[in-house]
Amino acid sequence: MTSTWGTVGKGVGMVVAVLLVSLITFGTIVYWNLLGNVSTFELEDNSDPSIDTFEGGVNILLVGSDTRVGQGEEFGEGSPDADGTLNDVNMLFHLSEDHSHASVVSIPRDTLVDTPACTNDDGEQVSERYGVMMNSILDEGGMGCIVATVEEMSGLDIQYAAMITFRGVIEMSNAVGGVDVCVEQPIEDTYVGLNLEAGTHSLKGEEALKFLRTRHGVGDGSDLARITNQQVFLSALFRTVKSNETLTNPTKLYGIARAATQNMTLSSNMNNIDTLVSLASALAQVPNESMAFVRLPVADSVYSPGRVEPTADADVMWQLLRDDQPLIQSATPDATDGTGDSASADSGDTGSTDSADTGDPGDATGTESPDATTDSTVGPTTEPTPSVDFDGQTADQETCSNTDTLF
Repeated sequence: MTSTWGTVGKGVGMVVAVLLVSLITFGTIVYWNLLGNVSTFELEDNSDPSIDTFEGGVNILLVGSDTRVGQGEEFGEGSPDADGTLNDVNMLFHLSEDHSHASVVSIPRDTLVDTPACTNDDGEQVSERYGVMMNSILDEGGMGCIVATVEEMSGLDIQYAAMITFRGVIEMSNAVGGVDVCVEQPIEDTYVGLNLEAGTHSLKGEEALKFLRTRHGVGDGSDLARITNQQVFLSALFRTVKSNETLTNPTKLYGIARAATQNMTLSSNMNNIDTLVSLASALAQVPNESMAFVRLPVADSVYSPGRVEPTADADVMWQLLRDDQPLIQSATPDATDGTGDSASADSGDTGSTDSADTGDPGDATGTESPDATTDSTVGPTTEPTPSVDFDGQTADQETCSNTDTLF
């Protein structure tokens, strides 16, 4: 059981960003009912969580945990082999100052990182470490040390953070009535028990969870291929949540918010009605073609087989975010309304597992960065940042899963 569900948290952290879009439609009483049961944690050096925060840019760390606590026996709760908690999903959400674009950066779980001295969720000091796996930080350091690590590697100030369990994706997909996902080639993964024929599928419940978790059935079977799969799902989910069919349905909206708040832990400054309303309003302004989902550029580690390390292109990515610039541009420049009704684009294979500078025409294209002001800890550059093709897509691109396999 443990081996089956040990990595089931893959991809669930990414749903937090789109969940927040729906919250703006709720009244104050509903908010308090939902937020009253939310678990929270403290972040070091938090700014005051006022509504004015979202008049500018903001950075939020989204984490998916594989914890079995409170998840039920079917997910291994109570198993003697279920000790330890991994942060298998780590995504940094950046909303631009003018709310014209946003980016979600996936940091692969096997990335080797240096962790600074930090304070864990129990208020205890944790010493700095070098060359540790990204997904090992949560167990000892908690959310506080994950935030400190991403801040150090990115040079960005992270104001808020949220963690979600794998049961949340089941409830979320049920709440929206399913997420339509295109599969180009059949997916057969006996490890998670997923079998999907080529075509379009409305995924919800455990099937949606298995789709987010599968790696043996897609691409080259790596975690990087799984991230590409997750981007396909997330883009479709974002379009679904922003569609009129969802935003005008109070039952769906309440179900989405309920699924989020019962399966997530928020930084204490995020567990605030004004903050969530303001963030939802700002996120709703971002057109689908300006919402980017990208993977941090990494390459195989020469020192640790099976692990990856950030490449020089990762430095370019972080600089673009510090300069408050979009990471990719839509392949559909005529997309207009951002509601999910914009023209679709087949971006080809966005699942390359090599470094981001592959030149694959299926990858979305980076943009050259002019000087810009930012709320980040590192100021804007004095010279334009080079253009890089990052591995990912925008929300208006209706791409397919499993476009290329080794079989």
